[in-house]
Amino acid sequence: MFPLTFAENAVSIDAYLDLLGVRPGAAPSLDALARLQRAHIQAIPFENLNPLAGLNVSLEIPALLEKFAARRGGYCFEHNTLYRHALALLGFETTALLARVRMTAAPDAVTPRTHMLLLVDVEGERMMSDTGFGKMTPTAPLRLVPDLVQDTPHGRYRLVRLGDEWRLEAEAGGEWLHLYVFDPRPAYPADFDMSNWYVSTNPVSHFTRDLIAVRTVDDGRHVLHNARYSFQGPGRPGIRRDLASGDEIAQVLETTFDLAAGRVPGLAAKLDAIARRQAAA
Repeated sequence: MFPLTFAENAVSIDAYLDLLGVRPGAAPSLDALARLQRAHIQAIPFENLNPLAGLNVSLEIPALLEKFAARRGGYCFEHNTLYRHALALLGFETTALLARVRMTAAPDAVTPRTHMLLLVDVEGERMMSDTGFGKMTPTAPLRLVPDLVQDTPHGRYRLVRLGDEWRLEAEAGGEWLHLYVFDPRPAYPADFDMSNWYVSTNPVSHFTRDLIAVRTVDDGRHVLHNARYSFQGPGRPGIRRDLASGDEIAQVLETTFDLAAGRVPGLAAKLDAIARRQAAA
């Protein structure tokens, strides 16, 4: 997963920290992990413009750095691959996992393992750390402790033990939403390559059919799902509006989400189709 030479690694960690605008301490710590996770999520938007436009999604570190530095974001495999690479270079002990997404799934449905997350062992504790779950991404590491309600800058979460598995839940409107289920067995580059290819090319994947973009800021999250824009923040009234055209969607991507949407080949036609589809619904 880390194919770069030592010299290239030094360059990549500097480029990554410059992108985040943070410099953690010299030694791995819980505080450094929390600072890196929140900075990553707020610096790099979540988006699926490449699979939506039918373009390749690379998990190579140089390609990820180049993409993110060019005002682009990505989804879980891109975010957490680069995040894990940086953590390893900074001395953190990490384990990469795959999870089954439960949001919007029927209770009895068996979903595929299509989400990447990390376990991080630091200061004698095992933490779950994730930078790529869209509008429900925890903005702080979570202790791997069953049923403990844990506050983050953008909401409350808990981990529920299910035998050998764990379920991540988020509080929303007084209820606990089931986000995803994982077990602590490590996954490997070949596993992520397979899952990444599946979600970025399969015509039934929502990443190839629907537009999803999330930009996290201090007081909430900007969310774009197809032609519907919303802003959600703890203790703040929500904002929601429908966008009327592909051009308006592109403008919101460029301004509100700071994404270079105009540079994505084939995207404009997809945005036009999404606007027409939502208008007809």
